[in-house]
Amino acid sequence: MTLSTTRQTVEQFLAWSHGQDRLFELIDGEVHEKMASFTPSKIALRIGRFIGNYLDEHPIGEVTGADGTYLMSPTDAYMPDVGYIAKTRIPETLEGVMPVPPDLAEVKSPSDSYRELRRKAEKYIAFGTSIVWLVFPEKHMIEVYIGTTEEQILTLNDTLTGGDLLPGFTLPLGQIFQ
Repeated sequence: MTLSTTRQTVEQFLAWSHGQDRLFELIDGEVHEKMASFTPSKIALRIGRFIGNYLDEHPIGEVTGADGTYLMSPTDAYMPDVGYIAKTRIPETLEGVMPVPPDLAEVKSPSDSYRELRRKAEKYIAFGTSIVWLVFPEKHMIEVYIGTTEEQILTLNDTLTGGDLLPGFTLPLGQIFQ
């Protein structure tokens, strides 16, 4: 849900959103509230847990949840439901928000239309995120975007992989949509 069409910079947004008791993103300079929903939250937590388990065995990066903020551009600050960033990209001193886009983002919002979700996936890729997973709980489906060249549609009998970012990571969709 868009709260204001008055454009803000990331600096203005971060100053305003600090201490808020709700979650917000900045998209094209506009403040959007992240809407809570039980099923997408449950699925994001499952995906994050599986990535976290993988990272326990392969400590190559960090996984974040729905309140992990990534600065994408001077007018964009996103909070993927699940984010992953390689350790090599994490600054030595980190204060509050990640100053770079995530390497992988999982996104599903109960209030966003399909068109808005596709647009967001395209923006993640344009800002440098390598892999985006758009999750559709009601359809038991995940759309996978890898760079600007590859799109896949995975259904219940398919397996989600981490590609070059998470080598050897596999997650059958049946385990996500239990």
